[in-house]
Amino acid sequence: MMVVGLAQASLVYSTDFSVPYNSGNGAFVLGGATPDISTNEWFGSSNGVGVNNDVLTLGNTSANRFRGSGIWLDAAGWATGLVTVKVAAADFSAGTDSEAIFQAYAATGVDASNSVSLDLHGAQSTGADPIATGTATIGALGAEQYINANGTATFTFNYNGTDQYIGLVFANSNDPSTGTGNTVVLDNLTVNTIPEPATMGLIAAFGGGLLFIRRLFLM
Repeated sequence: MMVVGLAQASLVYSTDFSVPYNSGNGAFVLGGATPDISTNEWFGSSNGVGVNNDVLTLGNTSANRFRGSGIWLDAAGWATGLVTVKVAAADFSAGTDSEAIFQAYAATGVDASNSVSLDLHGAQSTGADPIATGTATIGALGAEQYINANGTATFTFNYNGTDQYIGLVFANSNDPSTGTGNTVVLDNLTVNTIPEPATMGLIAAFGGGLLFIRRLFLM
């Protein structure tokens, strides 16, 4: 029974958005000689997007615009397997040809010489525009997922156990010609990892080994 408990979801990050917000109109760089942001720092667009009054607001009323906010999390110690992201969505208002999205990214090889970046204040066609320099790598984890109503929104993606950082992006993406934008307010974000069956098996084996050793010493 104790092994089952160990294999359950593990909380790796949470926020109620009572945090500072780094806003700007260009790419935000993690790593490299002059990084713009650090891990656990919320960053992104201005113009209707940002952290205010302990919530994250996504507002974007212009056509052909991608406006969002994001955070990089240090994935050291995360279990290989499924990751679930839950956030409370409120005050949702649907726009025309516009989507409120969630997208996860993975980066590795980031250090003082090699960097990755996300531009959360660009055109709809380029989206978050992930870029890596030097030997660092960056890539999306799965497809975009959507927020389309009030209530708890749940997103999932898979973590490979080796990527260095995981980025979470929330944004509004408006059609180049007709997008008028929607709005939504986000709060109470949680991120959990759930070990895959192979990892759970290792946990069980390790737990059984410890029990066997303990019994030997007690004999």
